[in-house]
Amino acid sequence: MIYDNTNDSQAVKIQARLQITSFFSGAATMILELTGSRLVAPFFGTSLIVWTALIGIIMTSLCIGNWLGGSLADRRPEGKLLGRILLFAAVIIALTAFASNFILTTLQELNLNLYMASVIAAAAIFAPASLLLGMVSPFVARLAMQNVGSSGAVVGRLSALNSAGSILGTFLGGFVLISLFPSGVILMLLASGVALLSVLIYTGAWRRIIAAVVLFALAGGTWAAEKYGMPYTPIGEQIDTAYNHLSVVESVDRRNNKRVRILITNPDSAQSLMYTDKPSELVSEYTKFYDLAFHYKPDTKRVLMLGGGGYCVPKHLLAERPDVSIDVVEIDPGVTETARKYFFLEDHPNLRIFHEDARTFLNRASRDGLGEYDAIFMDTFSSWIVIPFQMTTVETAAHLRELLKPDGTLIVNIIASVYGPKSGVFHGIYKAFSSSFSTMMLFPANAPDTKYAMALQNLILVCMGDMASTINPAPDAKFANLLRHQWLEPFVPDPKVPAFTDSFAPVERYALAQN
Repeated sequence: MIYDNTNDSQAVKIQARLQITSFFSGAATMILELTGSRLVAPFFGTSLIVWTALIGIIMTSLCIGNWLGGSLADRRPEGKLLGRILLFAAVIIALTAFASNFILTTLQELNLNLYMASVIAAAAIFAPASLLLGMVSPFVARLAMQNVGSSGAVVGRLSALNSAGSILGTFLGGFVLISLFPSGVILMLLASGVALLSVLIYTGAWRRIIAAVVLFALAGGTWAAEKYGMPYTPIGEQIDTAYNHLSVVESVDRRNNKRVRILITNPDSAQSLMYTDKPSELVSEYTKFYDLAFHYKPDTKRVLMLGGGGYCVPKHLLAERPDVSIDVVEIDPGVTETARKYFFLEDHPNLRIFHEDARTFLNRASRDGLGEYDAIFMDTFSSWIVIPFQMTTVETAAHLRELLKPDGTLIVNIIASVYGPKSGVFHGIYKAFSSSFSTMMLFPANAPDTKYAMALQNLILVCMGDMASTINPAPDAKFANLLRHQWLEPFVPDPKVPAFTDSFAPVERYALAQN
C-alpha cells in the first residue's frame, strides 16, 4: 500500500487512484504508439517496415519496463517513487515532442537503410517513455496488493483495466486525436495527462505542488504548441489526415522554368505534381501514359481511377475530354480536401469521388454489379516501398477484369525495375494480373532502353482481354511518343517470384531487396 497506516476510507481512495493509474497508463501507451507513426512518417514513411520497427521497439521497451518496474516495486514499494516515475515519463514525452524532428533529421541525413533507420528512430524517440510507462503496471500491482489471498483478483482487475485503457487509447488516438490535433500537440496533451496521474499518486503536499507545477507547465506548452506550432524540419505545408501525413511544397521545373506544386505522402518520392499556372496540364511523365487508354479504345467514355492523390489525371481528363466521366476511389478524405485547397480540384458533373479503400471498392463493385468501365487506371503505390499488397494480387486482377468491358483497358503504374534486385514486385504483379488478362504490354516511363532494365522507374503495365487482337496498331500522332516506350524485347518473369495472392504477397521483401 502507499501508506503503512491507513484507515478503510484511505485504502479505498488509494485503490481507486491505482486503478485509474493502471487504466490511463495503458491508454497513454497506445496513444504514444499511434502518434509516433505520424512523427516518423514525414521522414521514413508509413510502410510495414516502419510500423514493425515502431511496434517492436515499443513492445520491447514495455517488456523491459515491466521487468524493472516489478523488481523496483519489490525493493521500494512506495507511492512517491511511482509518482516520480510518472512525472519523469511526462517530461520525457514532452521532450519527445520537441526533440523528435532533430533526431529524425539527423538519421535521415545518415542515409541508413530503412530497416536500421526505422529501428534506431523508434528506439531513440519512443523507447525511454515506453520503458517508464511499462514500469507502471507492476508497480501499481505491488502497491495495490493487500494480502496473498486476494492477489489474483487484484492483478486480474488491474490487468483488465490496463487493457481497457489500451483499447480506449487505440480508438481515441486513431479516431479522434489524430484527426483533431497535430502530432506535437497530442504528445503535449499526453504528457500533461501522465503528469496529472503523478499528482494523483503523490501523497505529500510539497510533492504534489512540484507535480502540479510540471503539469501546468506542460499544459502551457500544449497551448503554445497548438497556437504557435512545434519545431518542424520538413519544408512546406504539413497536414495530418486520418490516414496520412501530407506535405505540400513548391519548386521550379527547370525544363521550362515553371512553378510546380508537389504533394508528398511519402518522404522518398513525390506523389502528385501540378503546374500552378495550368492545373490541368500533366507534369509527371508517367501520368501521361494513362492517355493510352484512348489509343487502344478510342470510344472510351467511362473511366475508373484507383488512387486520387492531387487528382492531376482526373483534372486533365475532364479538361481535355469533356465527354468522359470518371469515378475516383481515394481512401483518404483528407487527401481530397488537400487537393481542393492546394491543387485546384473542383466539383464537376462528370466526376464522382468515393472515399474508400480501393480493394474494398472493387470487392463491392464486383459483388453488386456497379457496371462496366471502358478503362481503369490504377495508381495506388505511395512509393516503391509503400505498397498496398491487397492491390497486387490474383484476386484483385479478377475483380478488375470483371469491372472492365470486354475490350476495355487496365493501366497500372508500378514503381520497380524490369530486371534485377528491384524487379520482384513487378514480376509478382505481372504474374498475378496475367491470370486474368491475356494481353500484357509494358511501357517503362523513363528509360525504355534495355540497358536501363535494372533502373528503378515507373513501369506502366497495360492489360487487356481477348479483344485486344482487334486493335488497329496504327498510332495517332499524339500517342506516338508514348508508344515508343513500349518494351519490345521478350519478357520472362522470374520463376522464383510467385504470383501474388491475397494469402501471400511479400511485397516488402521484394521492394527492399538489395541483391
